[in-house]
Amino acid sequence: MFGNVLNLRYLASLLQVDRPVYGLQARGLFRGETPHEDFVEAARDYIAEMRQVQPQGPYHLGGYSGGGLIAYEVARQLEEAGDEVATLIFLDTPLPVRPDITRRDKAAIKLQEMRENGAGWLARWARDKVVARLGGGDSGELELQGASAVHNAEIEAAFHTGRFKYALKPRKGPVTLFRPPLSGRWKGADGTLINEYRDYVVEDNFWRPVLPHIEIVEVPGDHDSMVLEPNVRTLAAKIREVLDRAGHDFDWPHLRAAE
Repeated sequence: MFGNVLNLRYLASLLQVDRPVYGLQARGLFRGETPHEDFVEAARDYIAEMRQVQPQGPYHLGGYSGGGLIAYEVARQLEEAGDEVATLIFLDTPLPVRPDITRRDKAAIKLQEMRENGAGWLARWARDKVVARLGGGDSGELELQGASAVHNAEIEAAFHTGRFKYALKPRKGPVTLFRPPLSGRWKGADGTLINEYRDYVVEDNFWRPVLPHIEIVEVPGDHDSMVLEPNVRTLAAKIREVLDRAGHDFDWPHLRAAE
């Protein structure tokens, strides 16, 4: 969602032992570029970049978090054009739009917070809601964030625009979802886990209705630390198993020449 491909540098270095790895940098991280606000357009541009390195399939694709949605659309467009996508990997990728939590579960969250924080919590919660409606808050902090992270903010805003208008189409190719252990900040009324962002936490990230044959692999860490040391070593080993299972020769002439 924030577009910086260097977040995956540890993973790339571990996979590079067996095969060449290429990272696609989101447009808009640097000045003078406008971020993509459309996943279909983004995928089309990334495919053009990919074909400069490898003109035809089979391709092995992957994306981390929101980047998995772009990888999904890349795979769909490649297959539509007659190319083979041998592997598609999601690294804890959610649906473009996840189910909203129910009123019943919102009430369950409030009840748990009252138990944790005491009777005064409800008064503080009501006060904070009023302040938010009146536009209160630390404007100095927002100004500092805007000055130091404006490009991250622009990419994030463009990503959210894209995900709300993206029409997810089914595909039949293999997909493997790597995800951390299920963990939630709260429990819903029926025991369903809910994270700190108030999203439901489920094993398949709600993908099974779209991808009924999705393979799910649990890896250590959480959403952020699964791609960092030391957890990334387990993740890389399990990804290599999926890639090896898919097969295909990676010894391309133009890569030998580059070496």
